[in-house]
Amino acid sequence: MVPSEFVRARAGERLRLPGEKIHVVPHGIDHARFNPSEEPREPFLLYPARPWPHKNHARLLEAFRLVRAEQPELRLVLTGGGHRNGPAPPGVEIRGLVSPEELVSLLRRAAALVFPSLYEGFGAPPLEAMACGCPVAASNAASLPEVCGDAAVLFDPHSGEAIADGIREALDRAPELSHAGLARARLFSWDASAERHEVVYRELLGGRA
Repeated sequence: MVPSEFVRARAGERLRLPGEKIHVVPHGIDHARFNPSEEPREPFLLYPARPWPHKNHARLLEAFRLVRAEQPELRLVLTGGGHRNGPAPPGVEIRGLVSPEELVSLLRRAAALVFPSLYEGFGAPPLEAMACGCPVAASNAASLPEVCGDAAVLFDPHSGEAIADGIREALDRAPELSHAGLARARLFSWDASAERHEVVYRELLGGRA
């Protein structure tokens, strides 16, 4: 299943259009860039996101403290511009803006990607992680359940305890989630996205070439 219902409902609500008038076409993933490697997994969680309110960093840090109390070797790596300079909480490493190559390397080496966002219209990072074989624990909000399907652990992003439980489960199920994520990510390509756009255009043209 590809993401459609959340976006269709939100677009219909905001634009006051009937659902049958809204065609949702998912983004793709650059599989030539996002793919697995033989690099060993390391004991760190990754969250690639700017510190905007809906990205929910405060609850992630709360959850990380809970998990790290049990697994002191675990680290949390944060990427994305806008993070404040200064001391970070124990075990937290703020990388800020990273190159595309470094991001791919992090996805290939992270023990899991944690994505506690409260709102996403699509949500590419979980799929990019899956395409790299990285286990994913993600929010059950907005479009993310449709994007991730059964290939990720989903949690309530409003609860630090629930996020912590999702992290623990993702780490425990790492091989299974890695395998499922690779299969899920293969459903999303730019060729498939282009083909679905073409179908919509042909429908709008009444079947004319």
